[in-house]
Amino acid sequence: MRAVLPIIFLYGTGLCASMQVGLIGPIAVTLRQQFDLTQAQFGLVASLITVAGALCAIPTGIWAARLGLKQAVLAGGVTMLAGAIVFSQADSVAFLYAGRVLTSIGYLLIVVGAPSWMPYFGNSRLVTLAMGLWGTFVPVGIALGTWTSAGLSAYFGWRIAVLGCALPVLLFAAPLLALQKPPRDGFNRSLANGIIGVLRDKNALSIAMTFAIFAGTTSATVAFMPAMLMDRLGISLTLAASMIGITTIAGNIAGSLSGGILLGKNTTGRLLLLTALPLMATCIAIIYLAPGLLIVIIALCGFNFGQGIVAGTCFAMLPRIAGRNLSMPALQGMLAQFAEIFVVIIPPVSGFIIDDFAWTGAAIAFAAFYLISLIFARKRITPAP
Repeated sequence: MRAVLPIIFLYGTGLCASMQVGLIGPIAVTLRQQFDLTQAQFGLVASLITVAGALCAIPTGIWAARLGLKQAVLAGGVTMLAGAIVFSQADSVAFLYAGRVLTSIGYLLIVVGAPSWMPYFGNSRLVTLAMGLWGTFVPVGIALGTWTSAGLSAYFGWRIAVLGCALPVLLFAAPLLALQKPPRDGFNRSLANGIIGVLRDKNALSIAMTFAIFAGTTSATVAFMPAMLMDRLGISLTLAASMIGITTIAGNIAGSLSGGILLGKNTTGRLLLLTALPLMATCIAIIYLAPGLLIVIIALCGFNFGQGIVAGTCFAMLPRIAGRNLSMPALQGMLAQFAEIFVVIIPPVSGFIIDDFAWTGAAIAFAAFYLISLIFARKRITPAP
């Protein structure tokens, strides 16, 4: 039990970080109208949450391993709150960008530090379970952010919605103050050698590229989905957010648990990825093209089930390739940096596609992105000795 509560606090902190990704969808129409944003500009606002990770996640992972994971997570919570305050008080596009960049620094520190801290609690079975659970923090956090943002913005406006999605981090990060600092990671190579080490490892590259394309595409699909559902199906923002939120939480948890059970029965991560990614490609095309609400809901369930499998599998595979030359914080940094590069790129590109080819173009593009990730997912992973 002593190990379970800290893991819950760390997971909760990660959920709060990902809420900053999900909050942007429900306020898209309001932001575009108030600041006269194009779809591409809005895509940039959505994607800037991960700009810090896109630039320096691998060095941050190595730095966090040396200087302290506890300090990294707590600093991330404080910085994320500061960025949300700047964003919520913005009166120009420049301040929108500035707030998201500051929030992205906090987001990076949390997503690198929190999962790297988890292996210090409990035995290997608990650690495997915790890492599988961590794989759901992005989609479930996005769903909670979408839900919270939709509810608060409908009654109190978008500025309160932004703050409401940031304040919960205090509930989960504050208890971490009472925990002992985890021991410094034994990864004592130089910064340059540490970066080169993870970039040269074929196993790490395969997982990082698969997850990166998956994460960037998922970020784009969620950012535009509320507006798409309202536009195509004529439903309210509250209903759209509820559909996305419920199916995301239920589907991802079910997918993560299913993936964990199958991995425990010696099913290869490669097989799970090669099954789940085509499922996501098919379902997202249906979601963006289907004319009926019932078909969309069914496709959302399948899409989010696939999300749970892909994310959980990628994170669960990291401890298997970590070893003397590859520390967990360095691997987490690599996964975050590659993912956030694509999260910065894919939403704005998707915005351009939507501007020119409407929602049909988005359906084709999103499905294609998920299928492209199969190029890297098909590579076999060799566990570290």
